[in-house]
Amino acid sequence: MLAAVAISLAAPLPILTSDVAAAEATDPLQAAVETYLAKNSGVTLGDCPTVGDVGSRCATIAVPKDWQNPGKGDLQVAIAYLRSDDPNAQLLTTNPGGPGVAGRYLTEQLSWTKPQVAQQYDLLGFDPRGYGASTRVRCLTTTAKYNKLPKVADRRVRNKATHKVEVAEAKLFGEACGGDPNARYINTQQTVWDLDFLRQLMAQYAGKTYDQLNYVGYSYGTWLGAWYADTFPSRVGKFILDSNMDWTSSMYANQTLDPKAFQRRRDKMLFPYLARHHSEFGLGKSASAVKKKYEATRKKLAAQAKKDLKKGKTPAIGPEDLDYTVSAYIELDSGFEPAGAVIEAAVYLAKHPSSSKARKTVAKRVKGPMTGAPFSVQRSAKAVSGSAQKDISVGLAGAIVRCNDNVNSSNLTALLKRADADAKKYPFLGYLNTIPQCAYWKYKPQTRTIDLAGVSNKILMFQGEGDPATAYEGARTAHRRTAGTTVLVSVDNEGQHGLYIDGPSKCVDSLGDKFLFTAWKPTTDSTCTTGPLPFEKKVYPLAGPVSGASSTVKTAVKAKNSAVKAVRAEVAKRALS
Repeated sequence: MLAAVAISLAAPLPILTSDVAAAEATDPLQAAVETYLAKNSGVTLGDCPTVGDVGSRCATIAVPKDWQNPGKGDLQVAIAYLRSDDPNAQLLTTNPGGPGVAGRYLTEQLSWTKPQVAQQYDLLGFDPRGYGASTRVRCLTTTAKYNKLPKVADRRVRNKATHKVEVAEAKLFGEACGGDPNARYINTQQTVWDLDFLRQLMAQYAGKTYDQLNYVGYSYGTWLGAWYADTFPSRVGKFILDSNMDWTSSMYANQTLDPKAFQRRRDKMLFPYLARHHSEFGLGKSASAVKKKYEATRKKLAAQAKKDLKKGKTPAIGPEDLDYTVSAYIELDSGFEPAGAVIEAAVYLAKHPSSSKARKTVAKRVKGPMTGAPFSVQRSAKAVSGSAQKDISVGLAGAIVRCNDNVNSSNLTALLKRADADAKKYPFLGYLNTIPQCAYWKYKPQTRTIDLAGVSNKILMFQGEGDPATAYEGARTAHRRTAGTTVLVSVDNEGQHGLYIDGPSKCVDSLGDKFLFTAWKPTTDSTCTTGPLPFEKKVYPLAGPVSGASSTVKTAVKAKNSAVKAVRAEVAKRALS
């Protein structure tokens, strides 16, 4: 039985002398850490404000806006903590990705699938600064400014009108997100310092030593984990980085990999799957036939959208809505069937644009509020309650981290030229690789070059060959640049974003468990097999960058942890925003 113990922070134990000495020797911010350890001495861990069977205890912790200049004021970071019955248990935390996805309960939720997580580790969950129940940042603008944005029916069509839309949106969204008074403090480096502060805080309150941090990070969580490891190399315990960004490069460099990766996932995995299930979806008996149907439907939706815009109407579904929704679904293997249903509904609507039945069907199936698509933005922009200026939130707050983490190009000509080229080469989503709001970012970034020098414990990387949101090529680059520190497990013929714990590959789960729960240390790269896609009895090969794994698994692994599945779906929704 796990001990969900309420730990009072009102009378904290003194932090262990050895921990202070080690921290002071390596961390110039330790004076600020000690100040905030004292500042949080009156906080008590209590019931968590959530629905569901959560055993963790929760609190809101004060941290400085700027760890290098703590006099600038405070932010709040929401945490959840669950102690194991094992008095020797060390600390494990997680991050689901985003950036911008709340993850306070994810650490415990992983233990619902793997109870050994909570038996062997004390669990820390947290919402990163800026998001969830922590001090939140928002991207606000006025209704008047928002309504003045120019519109086009399809940004895949690369012309002056499209360029005008993209420049106007980037400028407005950069202004909206940069207008939050805390925006400049929402970045990965400050979050890394928050995380190590929480390690020391929980050690102090638990009356034990957490010399190192153990970590499981997904998607953007791999970026955060790598930054932590690079900042505090001696504090790296067991680190699993799953579905990796190229955390040795810039955010924009990662963005440039997305078009190829999403095109591969759609054309080489989704379309063949839909063709194999033609009797259910009726989209074609070959991948090429499905692609032809998709593109023909998209063309009709674009034509109808153009007509609707001329009449001042909002289209029921534009071509970009179709692309965005399909792209969000196919980040998970379980999303292939709903992606097919979305395309099927879009085909029907394209044939019957005036049909109220078709519109209702599309409205039910197109649920991914992809905030970058022009028509979805109009539906998802939310009024801000109590605002005298009729402010609206355009979402996109996750992009604040992207803008703050790297130096951003403001060369609009070069950015548009790249988008034009990608739209032609990778038509599915290449047109989205355009001017980011970061081109109009007014704050100086807080950058870091990652080499993982000084990290002695091997970091375990999991990466699917066909992952659309974090391209295999990017993960391979990050691994190659840190080969002395990282071990890469490639998953052949698999494209799901998020693999370890309740994922499609039993091989990945086995290696992850061995790493987290035993003394085993990985030494060499390897390749894992995976299971079939939903409703199939064999694994179909993907002609991609990984080869050599022959799977004999004949049953798809069905995700059982609804909480983890929901978190992964939320990450998918935010991937392109």
